[in-house]
Amino acid sequence: MALQVRVLYNFEGEPGNGELTIYEDDILDVIRQDVGDGWWEGQNPNGQRGLFPEAYVEVVKTPPPPSFSPPPVPQVSEPVPVQSISTAPPPERTESFDDWDEDWDEESSYSQESTQEYGLNGQGNFGLNAPNRDFRKNSADIKTGTVRKNYSRFSVFSKSGGEAYLMGNVSKKSLSPAGSVTIIETDEGPQWEPDTNPFQAQIRNPKKESKLKGIKSFICYQITPTNTGIQVSRRYKHFDWLYERLVDKFITICIPALPDKQVTGRYEDTFIEKRMEQLQRWLTRMTNHPVISRSEVFQHFVTCTDEKLWKVGKRKAEKGDFAGAAFFSLVQTPQTPLELNHVEAHHDSFHKFVKSMDESLKHVILAVHDHSKKHIGPFKREYNKLGASFTSLANSFELDNGLQSQRLTMALQHTGKTYTEIGDLYAIQPREDLYPLEDSMREYTGMLACFPDMISFHKHTLSTEREYQKSQEDGKIDGLDAEQVRRRADVISYSMMAEMNHFHQERVKDYKDMMQKYLQEQIKFYETITNKLQENLAMYGDINT
Repeated sequence: MALQVRVLYNFEGEPGNGELTIYEDDILDVIRQDVGDGWWEGQNPNGQRGLFPEAYVEVVKTPPPPSFSPPPVPQVSEPVPVQSISTAPPPERTESFDDWDEDWDEESSYSQESTQEYGLNGQGNFGLNAPNRDFRKNSADIKTGTVRKNYSRFSVFSKSGGEAYLMGNVSKKSLSPAGSVTIIETDEGPQWEPDTNPFQAQIRNPKKESKLKGIKSFICYQITPTNTGIQVSRRYKHFDWLYERLVDKFITICIPALPDKQVTGRYEDTFIEKRMEQLQRWLTRMTNHPVISRSEVFQHFVTCTDEKLWKVGKRKAEKGDFAGAAFFSLVQTPQTPLELNHVEAHHDSFHKFVKSMDESLKHVILAVHDHSKKHIGPFKREYNKLGASFTSLANSFELDNGLQSQRLTMALQHTGKTYTEIGDLYAIQPREDLYPLEDSMREYTGMLACFPDMISFHKHTLSTEREYQKSQEDGKIDGLDAEQVRRRADVISYSMMAEMNHFHQERVKDYKDMMQKYLQEQIKFYETITNKLQENLAMYGDINT
């Protein structure tokens, strides 16, 4: 019997990338577990096959043991030699300020040779990108924007060093107060210490540039931080590099994914403008975070203008000091111990919130998207049709040359024109309200995609703390060991709770702003229609009967 798993979280796959859409509580038959990059291949109850993220399922059934006894283990007189794997570092290569990691350079002219004929355009296994980089490549859909999702950050608790940190096995080398991060206690619960010198960074003036005598072309974006006023030039691959560094370093901080790479049409003005808007959203999200905005790697990204210093900072960031769970060695928390039962309740409550919000967002995005299409199609068409019918009626009235009849004809012609204009207004209105609303909603689906793995990491932390607590009660370990594990677990819990509170604060602010803007644009839209109708109504008042 095949290995079966239960789906923990909804996942919307891209059929063109061989991904399988799965829904919470579905039971899947696992076909392959060695796909790589955090993906498994399986089949859903409807017989559809495809790839899904490993971190989004849990095993519910394992193959039963055979009905007969296994053969005896053969006796081996000597150990079987195992071929050692060389751990020697790769030879250092020469780098330039702009010419590194060309194999993942989105803008490379060589990227035109893709697997597009098979419908698979990604860089990884089976033509996949990092799991579900959900960018719609149809230029007609470019208005909505997108974010990609990363599902394999915490597929294994120990992979990021969580177990090693709890056991106290993280090196304390080079610890210094300069890189410390502080969490404070407030009436709203634990929070990251606010940045006393907040800043924003504006992206402007995208320019198409080239190198290698024009063989390779790319788009450069000009970034200007408000605290320095000094402009730096960055390509998409620099953003991608920064994203990977942040994901590696901050495992309990929500790092929303970047918009996906694009194979075709990336030099079209519409795409460039949309890409710049998406990168601006992402960059603003980072500058608004009190930990990310002050991190050394982020400051390096938004301020470094010198080629040599850039390479030094790049190598230092890639070295990965205090990345993963080692980051918690830098976190300073309140001295008050956390109550494990309270933390677990808070954890479960947030878990339910994330799942509920994610499901609700899907319905809202679908409704908003469908409503936008109605504006462009049916609504415009019906109002134009109504306007044409009134105009046709007015044309038939032109056969009567009486004064009042001519006034009626003119008023009726204006009615036809008014309804045609209303149809045209409906068609362009989504640019002002529905498209921005959908973009904002989609940004939050990308943010929510970060939390399942963060929640899983925290759950492992709490389970380990609970195990040590029980072992102490059973007399299996001494109280000092259990207390040290509890203190380290508290650091992780304080960090997770601070990030939860930061997310809620940003959510309240963002949704207040987006709904205010949406309703303001709706009011302006309907006021414009009302004014047009009132103007037309006044024309009928001039007709004497």
